[in-house]
Amino acid sequence: MFFVLSKTLFFLLTPINWIVGLFLYAFFGKREKRTRRAFKWGLILLLILSNPLLSNVSLKCWEREAIPVSELEGVYDIAIVLGGFSDVNEYPRDRLHLSEAADRLTNAIELYKTGKVRKILVTSGSAMVVGEKVSEGKITGEFLDRIGIPASDIIIEPNSRNTRENALYTAKILREQYPDARCLLITSGFHFPRAGRTFRKAGVQFTPFATDILSNQIKWTPQHLIIPTAHSLTTWKMLVKEWVGLAAYKVLGYA
Repeated sequence: MFFVLSKTLFFLLTPINWIVGLFLYAFFGKREKRTRRAFKWGLILLLILSNPLLSNVSLKCWEREAIPVSELEGVYDIAIVLGGFSDVNEYPRDRLHLSEAADRLTNAIELYKTGKVRKILVTSGSAMVVGEKVSEGKITGEFLDRIGIPASDIIIEPNSRNTRENALYTAKILREQYPDARCLLITSGFHFPRAGRTFRKAGVQFTPFATDILSNQIKWTPQHLIIPTAHSLTTWKMLVKEWVGLAAYKVLGYA
């Protein structure tokens, strides 16, 4: 139930939906005063949420900073990789279709190949509410096997649908099979504030390793200060999802 409700709430709170809703009311509403007001607020929201400086500063304040590999101390037993780095519904199904968060997996593979971690644990099932449910964990396990990583060094948790289940199911695996493992937690910088709290709440001890940092150094040019961008709207969509998700997790005691 929580899984379905969270997906519905995220849809309702997505900023672009607010803007579209206001503009639709402005065009199809019957009360002239209210439609003018709706158009005005829709335009204001569009200008604010498409501003590259505001979105970049907000993202920079939220993201966890990435640490250099040279700062990792010793060798870690397990790199815990959170899913969301591929599109498992793409065709053909004989390959892994990486997405914007691909660094989660590619950084883990590099750490494994360079001897920084001994095993890779991928935690991810399917986040689909309707339609075919393909486990990202299973697909990724097959990919890791194809590129030559021994089966003994691959741990797959194939059933989790969200961050809380990532944490709970991973904690169970570690508790039952690798109780003394020294772990590295790998996920996107924007996802870390929620993921880190959730994994610690589940009892998983880890060293954080943030990937695919999306914020940039502030550049004092019109392109980066005032010219609206679609990317900024995407950034706000992502941030709102994480803010609402963390707030809900705290209320429910998950984080």
